Amino acid sequence: MRNINWTKKSGILIIAVCLSAVLLKYLVQPYRGTWIYQYGSMISLLVFYSGVLWSFTNTFLLVSKYKSDIKNNLIWILLSAIPFLYVGIMMTIAMTQTIE
Repeated sequence: MRNINWTKKSGILIIAVCLSAVLLKYLVQPYRGTWIYQYGSMISLLVFYSGVLWSFTNTFLLVSKYKSDIKNNLIWILLSAIPFLYVGIMMTIAMTQTIE
């Protein structure tokens, strides 16, 4: 792990942040109608979507940094893009479902 630079390490951290936001959303469900649910739900959304934005930025940085060596770093690029791709695919599915 010492040889890995900060953009690759942040790819792992991005996934942890997004998963913790999803976990927080499920943990505050029993407290519906209280201030815990109200603030926990809002914090969860902010953390998740900031993680998605961070994912997009980090993926862009990885692709621009390793343009000539994309094959060797494809795993790190895809790992960093997982939250962004998840939201993009879910938005596409939701849009196609509402049109029909």
